Amino acid sequence: MFFNEALTLTAINDSRHVAPTNNGRPPASFLMIIRCPSCSTRFDLPASHFDADGTMIKCSVCGHGWIEGRAIEISRDTTPQLPAIIDKSFEPDFEIRRLVDATRDAQEAFARRRKQRRVMTAAWVGLALIATTPAVYALSFPDSVVKTAPAAIALYDWMGREVNIYGLEIRDVQMQHLLVDGKRVISIKGEIANISSTQRKIPWLRFGLKDAGKAEVYNWQLDTNARPLNPGESTNFVTRIASPPETAGEVEIRFARAEEIGSNNRP
Repeated sequence: MFFNEALTLTAINDSRHVAPTNNGRPPASFLMIIRCPSCSTRFDLPASHFDADGTMIKCSVCGHGWIEGRAIEISRDTTPQLPAIIDKSFEPDFEIRRLVDATRDAQEAFARRRKQRRVMTAAWVGLALIATTPAVYALSFPDSVVKTAPAAIALYDWMGREVNIYGLEIRDVQMQHLLVDGKRVISIKGEIANISSTQRKIPWLRFGLKDAGKAEVYNWQLDTNARPLNPGESTNFVTRIASPPETAGEVEIRFARAEEIGSNNRP
């Protein structure tokens, strides 16, 4: 072709080109299509005419010169791609079943522990109720306790708890210091009322004189000889004591116990 001859004749350093060898050059039959950067004239030349580092050539049409390098042959990698290795030891279904079983076991264990805690709590509550029920009953119903066990009255006295097992109330108490025939006399009067819902007999009354230090200095008992009182009824009482102790300043009145009846003693 004309273009090839013109380019060959004007190629610079053409004397440096050698015959094709096996040192990496393309085969002689391999043609390069070259265009002049200035006038775009096309030239088809054997690739063996060009050095790998570039060859100075000159366009025979416009006279433009430039450096052209040898074409690089690009080969496609035809190595077959191996399939990915599948780890058969990992089975999604098995792993899911394992997680489900572990979750179920944890839930069952939690339910068992919660049930055990509830049983233990109920047991402790029951034990506490058994232990405290007598005390609660004794504090809530002292009248019934004393009726069943009269000796328990001493415990309530020690606790400072007044127990009214008679259903009666002593009220409106008045104490007077008198002189009768030159002797000191203490006169005590008051009222007894039935505050229960049933008829009540009036037991003996016990009087105790106390000094300024609250110590009892003298005591005696009184039978009112009054008839039983119906609910809401009341009756009056009066008693006198001659020549009481000089230190007597106040009086304590309560219903007498069985062992106290008939004794008038100085403490």
